[in-house]
Amino acid sequence: MLVLLCCCCCCLLLATQQQQLQPAAGGNRASPSCIPHERDALLAFKHGVTSDPGGVLNSWRRDGRHDEQDCCRWRGVRCCNRTGHVHELRLGGPSIFESPPSNNLAGQISPSLLALDHLEHLDLSWNDLAGSTGRLPEFLGSLKNLKYLNLSGIPFYGGVPPQLGNLSRLQYLDLSWNDIDLSWLTHIPSIQYLYMDGVNLSTVADCGFVS
Repeated sequence: MLVLLCCCCCCLLLATQQQQLQPAAGGNRASPSCIPHERDALLAFKHGVTSDPGGVLNSWRRDGRHDEQDCCRWRGVRCCNRTGHVHELRLGGPSIFESPPSNNLAGQISPSLLALDHLEHLDLSWNDLAGSTGRLPEFLGSLKNLKYLNLSGIPFYGGVPPQLGNLSRLQYLDLSWNDIDLSWLTHIPSIQYLYMDGVNLSTVADCGFVS
């Protein structure tokens, strides 16, 4: 009887240990790393940034440890936990009302962003990313999965390219403190939140929407 009792105790202890180990194994399941061509696209975007005094993009690098090469771990980058695709870029800088603009990014918005097919959230606000032309890039209209776009405080001027009317899924748009034409907004019926602080609306014709 004593031997049988010892065997039962050992079996019970082994079963308990296995139950304890199973959740731990599931909890350690690693999230997928970023997609290689999307990482290259982000590095190309960084190449278009000529000034980064605040070191915002310092973590964006190809060399170093594995976790440093995983763009899903880079500052301002958010990836889908299931697929590893880049879903969000949160690179908005401090506004001129909060700190000197010299702390923000300067340069241009690289068309390499077009490789981010799953990008839904893009915030580049309060950075000097108007480039040499000062015009809002036409290729932004090809980011058709965008739901959130914040370009406030970027020193764009002139007309907005009609290509932005292709952003049929766009729900949030912030163009505050820009000197641009807004008549194209009627072509984006999905917009739910529109911010235009500091925008001169006196030259806007009857666009058929209420601000």
